Amino acid sequence: MEELIKALTEGESRIIVLVPEIDGLEGAGVTTAAATACADPRVLKRFPNGIAWLSVGADPGGMLTDQMVDRAFEVNGETDPDEDRLDAFATGRLMDSGEWPGPPGDGLLVLDGLRDPYLALMALVIAEHVSVLVTARSARVLPDDIPAIALPVPRWPLLERLSGELGVRPTREPDLNDPRSRAAAVHEVLSAGLAGLKLPGSVARLTELGVFADEANIPAGLVRLLWKRTAELEPLDCELTLTGLSALGVLSRAPDREVVMIPDVIRGHLRAELAAAGSGEIHRALMEAVVEAPHTAFSAEDARYYLSYLPDHAAQAGEEVSDIVCDGAWLARKLNRFGIAAVEEDLMRAGTPLAERLRRTLAQSMTVLERPELVAPPLPTVAATLACRLYGIPETADETKMLLSRFGAAWLECLWAPPDLPHPALRRVMGRAEPLSGVAISPDGSWLATAGGNGRVRIWNLDGSVEATLSGHDDDVNDVAIAPDGTWLATAGDDETVRLWNTDGTERAVLDGHEDAVRCVVIAPDGSWLVSCADDLRAWSADGTPLWQVDTTVMSDSEPVIGADSSWVAYLDEERESVLVWTREGSLRAELADGEEGAQYVAAHPARDLLITEHWDGWMRMWSPDGVPLGAIETDGLIFGSLTVAPDGSMVAGEGSGSDILLRTLEPLTDSRLTGHSTLPSDVAFSPDSTWLASVSDDATVRLWDAGGGLPVPDEHLRREPVHSLAVAGDGSVLVTAGSRGLTFRDTEGRALRTVHDEERFDAVAISADGSALAAVDNDGLLWLLDRDGEIRQQVRLSEPGNAVAIAPDGSWAAVATENELGFWQADGLLRTEAPIAGAEYLAMAPDSSWLAVARSDHVMLFDARGRRLGPALGAGDEITGLAVSPRGDWIAATTGQGAILRWDREGRLLAELQAAVAATHLAVGPFGSWLATVCLDDAVRVWDVQAGECVAAIHLESGLDECAWTPGGTRLYVTGWAGLHGFALRLPHQSQQTHAS
Repeated sequence: MEELIKALTEGESRIIVLVPEIDGLEGAGVTTAAATACADPRVLKRFPNGIAWLSVGADPGGMLTDQMVDRAFEVNGETDPDEDRLDAFATGRLMDSGEWPGPPGDGLLVLDGLRDPYLALMALVIAEHVSVLVTARSARVLPDDIPAIALPVPRWPLLERLSGELGVRPTREPDLNDPRSRAAAVHEVLSAGLAGLKLPGSVARLTELGVFADEANIPAGLVRLLWKRTAELEPLDCELTLTGLSALGVLSRAPDREVVMIPDVIRGHLRAELAAAGSGEIHRALMEAVVEAPHTAFSAEDARYYLSYLPDHAAQAGEEVSDIVCDGAWLARKLNRFGIAAVEEDLMRAGTPLAERLRRTLAQSMTVLERPELVAPPLPTVAATLACRLYGIPETADETKMLLSRFGAAWLECLWAPPDLPHPALRRVMGRAEPLSGVAISPDGSWLATAGGNGRVRIWNLDGSVEATLSGHDDDVNDVAIAPDGTWLATAGDDETVRLWNTDGTERAVLDGHEDAVRCVVIAPDGSWLVSCADDLRAWSADGTPLWQVDTTVMSDSEPVIGADSSWVAYLDEERESVLVWTREGSLRAELADGEEGAQYVAAHPARDLLITEHWDGWMRMWSPDGVPLGAIETDGLIFGSLTVAPDGSMVAGEGSGSDILLRTLEPLTDSRLTGHSTLPSDVAFSPDSTWLASVSDDATVRLWDAGGGLPVPDEHLRREPVHSLAVAGDGSVLVTAGSRGLTFRDTEGRALRTVHDEERFDAVAISADGSALAAVDNDGLLWLLDRDGEIRQQVRLSEPGNAVAIAPDGSWAAVATENELGFWQADGLLRTEAPIAGAEYLAMAPDSSWLAVARSDHVMLFDARGRRLGPALGAGDEITGLAVSPRGDWIAATTGQGAILRWDREGRLLAELQAAVAATHLAVGPFGSWLATVCLDDAVRVWDVQAGECVAAIHLESGLDECAWTPGGTRLYVTGWAGLHGFALRLPHQSQQTHAS
C-alpha cells in the first residue's frame, strides 16, 4: 500500500498501474487497494481538484468513452466543458491531433478493472494532462513500457469471501496460476454453498443473471425489468435481492454507475447452470421486457446494453432477429449511439431481403447519417435524417416517424422524395475531412487506398472503416497506386516526392528527383518498375532506384499509362500535343498520328497490348504501342478527366459532365451516368473483377458503385436540375424556383406545373406578397419584371449581372444589387434611383415596402423606398451570409461566416446573438416571426425558436443547399439546392402526436 501511495504522491509518472502479482487473477483485491489509497489524506492533498472514479469491468471501451471523457474533464478543472471539445475527444479526433481540449488539471482519474486495449490507449493520452490510476487483472492490457505495481496475493480474496459467506471450502485448494483450477474451485463452492442457502428465490434470480452477455457489465435497470418479468419483483424487492447477493460476495454494485459487476469465474458458473436448465425462456423474458418497456424506463447504461446485445438475446430465444433490427425506431437509436457499422452488422445478421435493402440504403448515406449535429438535439436529428433517407422504404420510415412523435421535440419531415437520394448504382459512401485526389483498389478487391489533402493516405476496408493512415508527405498527396501483389503501394505528393509504403503503413522508400509537385504515379502490371510525372517523367525500379528521366511535360489533366505486358509507357505530351510511347528502358518507341482532332486522354488496355485514346471529335481510337491504328468507336459524348479501363476491357469510365461519372460499355456502346459527388470526380478505379468501381472527389467522399451491365435508371427526382433560388407568395398561391433552365412554377408538393423562359439561367427570383408580380435576374445582366403567369412585363438591361433581387409586397417596385450598384426600379421598368453600394449580396424587403435591408461585407444598411439611407449601419463583426426581415418588420436577422445569427431592432439595437456553430448560406423567418430557418454549409437545415434562442430541429442532407422559404401562415419549409427542391414540414410535438395517432 505504501508503494502505491508513494507512486501517487511522489512519483514522476502521470499514469500508475496496479495489478495482482499473479497475472490474470480477478478478485485479487486491487480495487480495494486502490480505494484505500485514494482515501489516504496524503493522496487527497496531492489531488486538490478531486478524484474521479470510473468502474470499467467487462464493458468494452466504446461503451465508456463518453463517461471517461466526462470524468477526465471533471478532474481537469473544467466542470462544464464545451460540447464541441467533448465530441472531439469522444470521436477520436483528439487521438489524431494530440491536442487536449483544456488546460492540465491537478486531479486523479481512476479506471478500475480496465480490460480493453482501446481504453488503455485513451488512458495514455489522458495521462499527459491528468494523473491516471489504472487497476487491471493483467499488465498485458497496457503497453510494455508502462511500469506496474504488483499487489501481493498470499490468498485469493474472491475465494476466501465466497467460502466464508457460503460456508464451503473446495476439496482441493486451487493453483492460483491456473485459470481452470481457479474456475473449478469457485464452481464447487457455489454449487454446494448456494444449494445450502435455503433461499431458492434469490438463487434463481442470481442464476438468471447468467443470461447477460459476458462482454459487458449488467445494467441494474435491466435486472429490475427481468426480475419483474420472471418473478414479479417490484423495484424495492430487486434492491433487497441485489443487496443480499452482494453480501454473499457473488456480485457487486459499481459505486459510480448503475451496473452490476460479477467476476468472470462466477458468471461462467451461472451461465452453465442456466444452460443446463434451458436458457431460452430467460432470453425471451429479457427480450420481451425490454421491447415492451417505455423508453423512459431506460437509463443510459440500459440503452447501451440493449442496443448492443438485444439481437443476441432474440436469437437465443429463437425469435427472428430481423423483427428487431429492421424496425425504424431501433435503427435510429442504434445509429445515434453506435454508428452505421454496428447497424450494418445487425442487418447482415438478419439476412432478409428487407434487411439487405436497409443495409444498402444506410451504406449509401453513411456520410449524411454519421455527420455530427452541433446545435440541435442529436437523436431527433438522426431520426429525422434517417426517415428522410428511408423515403423509398415507407414502412420503416413510418416507424422512425413514430419514434419522433414520442420524443416531445420538434422535427422536420420530408414532404416528398428528397432530390438528393442516391443513384441506385451507388453501393456505399465513405468519407473523412480532407478532399481526395486519387484512388486505387487492391488486387484482391478487399480494400482500397486514397490520396488526399493534409499529406494523408488512407487504407480503407470496404465497410467504410479506415484500416491505416499513412503519414509522411509534407503536403497534399495527389495520386496513389497499388502493386500487383498487393503488398506495397506508391504515392505522389506536392512535396516533390514519390513514396513507397508497405500496406501496414511503414515507409519503404522516399524517391527524390522531381523539382515540382508530383501529379501522378503508375506501377507496371508486373510490379517491377513504376513511373511518376511532375513537369518531367521519371522511371524507377520497384525498390526506388532511378532508371531514367525524360524532360517532357505530361498533359496537366492526363496521366501516363503502362502497357499490359509492362514493356512500354505512354502519355500525352503537352508540347507536341500528341501521344508518345516509350520503352521501359527509356527510348522513344512511337508517336501516334492522331489527326486534326488530337487525343485528350489515353489509357492502356489491361489485358491486350494496345492503347485507347479519347478524342475531341467524339471518337475513341485503338492503337498498337508502335502507333498502328487498330480501329475506332464513335461515341455520343466525351469522357473528361482521366480515362480508366475495366480489367476485363468491357468498359471505360471517367469524369462526365458536371460532377457525374460517365460509365461507357463498349459492346454494345452504351453510356450510364453516375450522379452523387458534389464536386468534380478526381479519380476513378475499377475492381479486379470489373463489377464495381470507386471514385473520389474534392467533396471528401469515396463512393463505391455497381459497374455491371443493365444499371438501373435513376428515379425521376434524380434527374432534377439544380435550383438556385425560390420565392413563395405571401398568400401561398404561387411557388416559383429559379435555375439553369428558366423559372418553374410549382404546386405545394413541389411538382412542376410549368416552366417559362427555359433558355435562360436565373440566379435569383422574388415574388410580391399577393403573387401578382415577379422580379428575377439572370446571369446575362437582365432584370426581368413578370406577371404572376411568368409573362414579361418589362426587361431592364443592368450594368452588370445581379447578385440579389427583392420586390415590394404589392409589386410596385423592385430592388436589384449588382457588384457595384444598388438599383431601385419601378414596375414599368423605370429607374427610381441608384446608390453606389459595392458588394451588396443580400436584400430583404420590409413587409410594408417602406424600407429595404441591404447586406454587404460585415454590415447591414437600411434604405427607404427612394434609396435614402436610414440610420447607422448594423455591424455584424464578420462576413454576412444571409439576411431576413420579420413579418411585422420590427427586427432584422443576419447570419455570418462564423456561424452566428444576429437580430437587431429597427433602431439598430442588438436583440440577440445565437451561436449556430456552422455558417449558414441563407435564412428565412417563419410565420408570425416565431421561427428562423437556416440552410448551412454542412448541408443541414436547422430551425430556431426565436424567443427561446435555441435550435429546435435539424435535418442533414447530401447535396449543397442555397436558399429556403416558409409558406405563409403554415409550417412548411422549402429549400433549394444543387440536387433540386426539398420540401419539409415542421412537426411540433403536439402536431406529431396528432398526425401519427390518426
